[in-house]
Amino acid sequence: MTLSAPPEDATAALFRTRSASAILANLGSVLKKDRVSLGDMVDALGEAGLGLSILMLALPSFIPIPGLPTGFVFGTALAILSLQIMAGADRLLLPQWLRRQSLPRGPVVNGGIWIAPWFKRIEWMLRPRFSFLSGRLAYFILAVPIFVHAVMILLPIPLGNQLPSLAVIVFAFGLIERDGLAVIIGWVLTIVAIAWNSAIVFFGAELSLFLYRWASDLWAQI
Repeated sequence: MTLSAPPEDATAALFRTRSASAILANLGSVLKKDRVSLGDMVDALGEAGLGLSILMLALPSFIPIPGLPTGFVFGTALAILSLQIMAGADRLLLPQWLRRQSLPRGPVVNGGIWIAPWFKRIEWMLRPRFSFLSGRLAYFILAVPIFVHAVMILLPIPLGNQLPSLAVIVFAFGLIERDGLAVIIGWVLTIVAIAWNSAIVFFGAELSLFLYRWASDLWAQI
């Protein structure tokens, strides 16, 4: 008598595809609860590898959900992941307070459906090349700029989340598909993101100082 293998868990099977577009398009089939906790997401991503973990943690900050602290929550998780990669970890471990953070299921599923076709087009253009830029050693090297991006994401910098998130997403695609060209583009975006956020902070500080002096002069005249 032939014994059939036990059915594979749907979540594990989906994340084992290692295709970001397929995962995003089918989130509704594996996310059954009304709210999606970060802990549940991280546990599921443990089957997928570090590249997809980096991608999925950067994505919510690139497509912010109004009224939810996605930048702080996912930026913190991404910072912890990058530090653990530097320490040689192969999967993400989060403190309990962060694991309990959750998002409503609807925006998560709808956002995945919306962006999946775009990711599929990107995956079609990627292929293994310049493998020395996307191998195992690359994870340790890229953990440094990913940590810098994570800090920029979690800080409340106006218009400061998108470019760092995009750079991390491009890095992640390069690691997943072993495409060194994508990694190079990620480095270019890193320079742009740092310059952009530095400019925002600098001009924001200058504007604050100008307004403070103006208010002080106005008060002195009253």
